[in-house]
Amino acid sequence: MPSLQPDEVIKKVQKGESLERADLRGVVLPRAVLDGVNLRRGELDGANLEAASLKRANLKNASLRETFLVGANLEDANLESADLEGCNLENANLRGANLGRANLEGANLMNANLSGARLAYAELQSANCGKTDFSHSILTHADLDECYLGGARLGEADLRNATLRGANLEEADFAKARLDHAEMGDANANLARFVSASMQQVNLSHSTLTGADFTDADARKINFTGARMQGAILTGAKLNGVVATDAEVAGITCEWIDASTEGDGSKPLRNAQIVALLSGKEVEEKAPTRPQGTRYFGKGDVLRNASLEFGGGASVEIESLFEHCSITIGTGTELVIGKHGVLAGCQIQGAGNITIHGHFFEGDSPGIVGPSQLVVSKGASLVGAIEQPESFTRFGFEPGCNLRVKIAKPGAQSSSSKGNGRRKK
Repeated sequence: MPSLQPDEVIKKVQKGESLERADLRGVVLPRAVLDGVNLRRGELDGANLEAASLKRANLKNASLRETFLVGANLEDANLESADLEGCNLENANLRGANLGRANLEGANLMNANLSGARLAYAELQSANCGKTDFSHSILTHADLDECYLGGARLGEADLRNATLRGANLEEADFAKARLDHAEMGDANANLARFVSASMQQVNLSHSTLTGADFTDADARKINFTGARMQGAILTGAKLNGVVATDAEVAGITCEWIDASTEGDGSKPLRNAQIVALLSGKEVEEKAPTRPQGTRYFGKGDVLRNASLEFGGGASVEIESLFEHCSITIGTGTELVIGKHGVLAGCQIQGAGNITIHGHFFEGDSPGIVGPSQLVVSKGASLVGAIEQPESFTRFGFEPGCNLRVKIAKPGAQSSSSKGNGRRKK
């Protein structure tokens, strides 16, 4: 029997008295209001607290083995290092609760709300977490071996270094979750969603991944050894260093993957190259193909104090750093400043078409003279004056570009443009 009767517990809580180390084993307090109660190191094994309100309660190091907490409200409660083995928390509200190092082995958390909860180093072996909401929660180093997470929501959760060996993850949603270095061998992740998740060096060896969605996931150095991946979606995934020995990859959906070391999209692979990568074969590097006659200035190159001239109809692409350079382009010339290109203190003259994906900063003003067309893409920068030709310039300023420009026509009053992707009239 508990050392205190239910009415005595309620009276002490109402008076704000502490129940630290209280023996409440087997106590029956359904729907009781116990908000803020101090039950640190309390004994509540086998208690009935169905639908009770324990918001902000202090249950640190408390024992709640086999406790019945169905529908209970434990929002922001402190359950650090508490023993909840076999506890029934179905439909309970544990939003924002602290469950660091708590023992939840074999607990029932079906449909529970643990969004924003802290479960670092928690033990959830064999727990029932079907359709549980773990979104934005912290599960670093948590032990979820053999845990049932079917249909669980783990969007933007932090599961770095967690173990999920043999866990059932069917239809679970890990969108934008952090799973780096997680151990997930032998897991059942059929139809699970890992869209845009960070999964570097995750071990998914011998897992079942039928229909799993890895779209845009950062899965560099992931281990798919022996995994069953029929119908999996890998489009846009970063897979540099992937290990997929003996993986079953028939029927995967994959328009392209990123095999670059830095995960920056600089090494896209398609079709047979993807199969080669997943088969552990070396993928042949191919230089990007460009139309004949294209002048290309690549990344890492630096050009200073140069005067360059390109005739009509030429194609010029700049991914380099140009400093204090003068560039003359003929009619119909296509001049593209790539996203890595920077023209600092430079001037461009001529009736060609200019597209800026990188950055242009003028030297002598006007920095750009006589272009037929000028396009500045999202994220690109243009600082300088533009002198239009008699036939006017066609402008294209995408939302999100960065502009500080003055636009003028010979003999006409200038109008200024200043801001982020918007031009004042």
